[in-house]
Amino acid sequence: MTTKEELELVLQIMKKHDLPMSPILEYAIMEKIDSDKLSTTLPINSTPVKEPVNVVTNASYIEIFRNLSTGVQNGKKLPHKAVLLLSILTLIENGTITENKIHLDKSIANTFASTWGDYLQNNKIPSVWIPFWYMKSEPFWHFKALADENILQNLLCFAGHPSVGQMRGVIRYAYVDELLFSLMQNREEHSKLKEALIDTYLR
Repeated sequence: MTTKEELELVLQIMKKHDLPMSPILEYAIMEKIDSDKLSTTLPINSTPVKEPVNVVTNASYIEIFRNLSTGVQNGKKLPHKAVLLLSILTLIENGTITENKIHLDKSIANTFASTWGDYLQNNKIPSVWIPFWYMKSEPFWHFKALADENILQNLLCFAGHPSVGQMRGVIRYAYVDELLFSLMQNREEHSKLKEALIDTYLR
């Protein structure tokens, strides 16, 4: 039995017997099932390498936004990452984010909760740190170390999901590709990126 089959079986058993499952655990399992690197184990001091992506146009980012690495539930892609990106777009639009620095603070948490409620009224609002962390699998998303880069790399090799306290002790902030941030600040391109997220994950 493959790792993917084992994880799918776990979900089936949990649902069959109506066993409680936290949203964090379910999201993590979905991410693992959807991952192309199920059999890859990184040693503690290795550096995760992102595949190079030739991203030079807005159209490229729209395509990437439409194909975020997410779990799938009931035939639909999970919306957590999309809601986080929409929240960042909102904070750029209202002037809260003026630099390419996305801090894990109250402004992003409150905007994430508000955006989630706007589109997913009947779903329990998850913690923003879940997609903030799992966004690391996207080629445009990066973390700035709080102090020691090696400590950050060790955290990124962690197979599970660290607590928000652990993340704040290691990650200064997240940032996106400079070109993407510029597009997010442009009114016309901002709208196209937003529409791609809504159309793909929230309709």
